Amino acid sequence: MAGRVKPAAIFLWVIAGLIVITLAIFAWIQADPARALRIAFTPGDPFTAISSEPLDYTDDANWAALPSKDSFAKGRPAGEVSIAVVPDVDVFFVHPTTYLSRDSWNAPLDAADANLRLEKRVLKMQASAFNLAGNIYAPRYRQATFGAFFDNEGDGLQALVFAYSDVLNAFDQFIADRNEGRPFILAGHSQGSLHLLSLLQQRLAGSDLAERMVATYIVGWPVSVEADLGAMPGIEACQTATDTQCVVSYQTFGPDGDAEGIKAFFESSTSLAGLPRAGTQMLCTNPLTWTIDGAADADANIGAQARMGDDDPLGEPIVGLNGAACDADGFLVLENEPGEAWQEFKMSGENFHVYDYHKFFGNIRTNATARVAAWKAANSMEAN
Repeated sequence: MAGRVKPAAIFLWVIAGLIVITLAIFAWIQADPARALRIAFTPGDPFTAISSEPLDYTDDANWAALPSKDSFAKGRPAGEVSIAVVPDVDVFFVHPTTYLSRDSWNAPLDAADANLRLEKRVLKMQASAFNLAGNIYAPRYRQATFGAFFDNEGDGLQALVFAYSDVLNAFDQFIADRNEGRPFILAGHSQGSLHLLSLLQQRLAGSDLAERMVATYIVGWPVSVEADLGAMPGIEACQTATDTQCVVSYQTFGPDGDAEGIKAFFESSTSLAGLPRAGTQMLCTNPLTWTIDGAADADANIGAQARMGDDDPLGEPIVGLNGAACDADGFLVLENEPGEAWQEFKMSGENFHVYDYHKFFGNIRTNATARVAAWKAANSMEAN
């Protein structure tokens, strides 16, 4: 029978068609990643608050990490000698986005996948970096979903405001009932850092409470030196490794990274001063030097932490993984592209956002203890 197409040919045409479609989708995502992410992750329904009731932070169940709880926040790098001293400093840690669902604009507290990422990844790979310096307090909060950051209709903003109300409530309860007047570090990542920036302005700037703040680590979120820090009396950018009552911030990109999307967001957004951030300098603290706009080679990296299996403890420190330098736009740029083990969660444009803590874990760990010692010396408090 003339003209009959063989099954093998049909199969090849189907495969070719799928390849063309896949390449087209890939090209579209590369051309407009924000739109692709908005479609993939933004909830379809308008924002509705998932509850009208505030969380009760006197209830230990509403904290992912507490000194009295066993958690990965207490983990130490393999080979590190455990010191049997209870720190007399606290760390209030606000976790990044772990809720990726389109089901609701804010995460319910029983969201299983989000809780797994928080408890077995974030507490281990981020919060634990500070446990040599202080006791870790990490509140659970009804975080805005990942898609909230790509929404342009106002629903995402409402979700973030709702999430922030939980963080503010947790901090107030922490200060009132748990901290007992001790000095404290504030630390966060991504969405958590965004909330800490607002908390700094509303609870610490110009207040006596700021005198107890050792430092704030606003990692993975852009901060304007003039328009954000400039709106907070008494709170400045950290200039050295032992400055206190100051702010650290950086965002990590590969050597050929493209940060134009974040730069555009930064320049089009409104600062804490109520003014545009356009034309202001983004803060970049190099975690290898702890100076603003600094540069250092890989020898200064005293111990990165590779991502471990969810149930595995922290691994051996990876010494000398990467050098890094702050560029003119305020982004931290790696000296070289890391190996295959660091590619799994690399984002578009060589954005190593997910690895902001991993790559500089040991340096953060050492620096937090150095700032605590400096704060104690300045305030005539005996160091542990």
